[in-house]
Amino acid sequence: MRPLVYMFYHGDVHIAYWEWMAALLYLVVIFFVFIKRRNRRLHASPEYRYYLSGIYAKLFGATFFSLIYFYYYEGGDTTAYFYSALAMRNLAFVEPVEYFKQLMGDNSMRAWTVYSEATAKPYQYVFFDNRTFAVLQITSVLAIFTNKSFLLTTLLTATITFYGVWKCYRTFVSYFPDLSGKLAIGFLFMPSAIFWGSGIMKDTWAFSAVCLWVHGVDEIFFKKRNTVSRSFMLVIAALVMLWFKPYMFTVIFPCSLIWVSYFRVVRIRSFLVRFVLVPVAFVTMFGLSVTVLRRLGGSMDKFALDSALETIRMTQKDLSNERAYGAHRFELGEFDGTWLGLMGQFPVAVNAALFRPYIWEAKTPVMLLSGLENLWVLVLAIIALLRAGPFFAVRTIAGVPIVLMAVLFSILFAFTVGVTTPNFGALVRFKIPLVPFFISSLYIIVRLAKARREDRNAGIEFDLKRYRMGTSQRWIGAVKRDRPGRRRT
Repeated sequence: MRPLVYMFYHGDVHIAYWEWMAALLYLVVIFFVFIKRRNRRLHASPEYRYYLSGIYAKLFGATFFSLIYFYYYEGGDTTAYFYSALAMRNLAFVEPVEYFKQLMGDNSMRAWTVYSEATAKPYQYVFFDNRTFAVLQITSVLAIFTNKSFLLTTLLTATITFYGVWKCYRTFVSYFPDLSGKLAIGFLFMPSAIFWGSGIMKDTWAFSAVCLWVHGVDEIFFKKRNTVSRSFMLVIAALVMLWFKPYMFTVIFPCSLIWVSYFRVVRIRSFLVRFVLVPVAFVTMFGLSVTVLRRLGGSMDKFALDSALETIRMTQKDLSNERAYGAHRFELGEFDGTWLGLMGQFPVAVNAALFRPYIWEAKTPVMLLSGLENLWVLVLAIIALLRAGPFFAVRTIAGVPIVLMAVLFSILFAFTVGVTTPNFGALVRFKIPLVPFFISSLYIIVRLAKARREDRNAGIEFDLKRYRMGTSQRWIGAVKRDRPGRRRT
């Protein structure tokens, strides 16, 4: 096969014929493994009807991702990650002790100098950066089992990271089982998430870790089951986020605190006490979040709170570089380096992350696909507001804890990536963790607006408190026994 990509340290590289045959075999194996588990769980958990299609969507995204980077972009970060990891994998067979040291985190200049022509050399820009080096560590282990195949390693990466996404999807379904199909759209079938969240990239692992974190928090603090194993899961998810994308943890952690403390606030009957307590609780949670994030400053490097403003300024300047990142950029306005100036960019940044690039701003085939998806998201958001009304939409967000967490995370994360990424090419990749949470929130708002109309048509007073834990039949049945609906007079 004709070489497709030239890699400086590795020569001409390509996806060989045997890789496609092995990938086909891998898909067959995945089919039998996943369909067996689906059939075993389908009766008790109907959402498993999306189990096989969900993993195949992710594997399709991984394959399409590979084709785009080899045939369209002719190389990029993902190929640099893989072939650098391949050099590490080769080192495991030449000097296993040295490989183990690097697997434990040694990416010093001394470590880089041990590579030779026999192993090939990792790219320095990914080897010496702690965030990208973490991708090399994981990928080098996977490459041992894939016979140095880029395509198979990508498929294996997609399969492993599917676990976190699936767990988070099931968490939302446990609250709204009647929305399993629509929630599957948000978590399993959004094109941007299955494309940018399935390749050999930092985004793939960090996206899965965010989903795993949400699942773990729900299991421990709301479902109150599997506490030990889910606590371990939370630690793993937090470490993965801190390794790859520390700002994700910066956003999800305070959102989780608000989510967990929700019922402690709403159970207070006195309006006066709540009026005083809510601001105090908010300030307390904000202070706790800042304290924890400051203590993690050493793990977060340039993403630490103390250096956040300078990081944002430098990132905006870097990603606005048309020569390096292309001309697909947008204007945020002048940033004066202060927190007040940063908040002035909030509306533009959030709008850009949620709905841009608009379809008329797309200038390449890849951007056109993003533009079409963003158009669909914008239409869905408008429909949700029209059906629910702005006031009821806000009531739903404030009244249903999982929706409150999801919307807060979506908006804060949209602001975080929007204000630091004034470049559409990078923005469509960085924003994928917010996509399933935002889409799912819109569907839930529409669902509860429908429930309100049904209650009113039946002459029953709608009570949003009945849906704080979703539309689960067990929860609704318990509410009806304890607090029957009142007829309107």
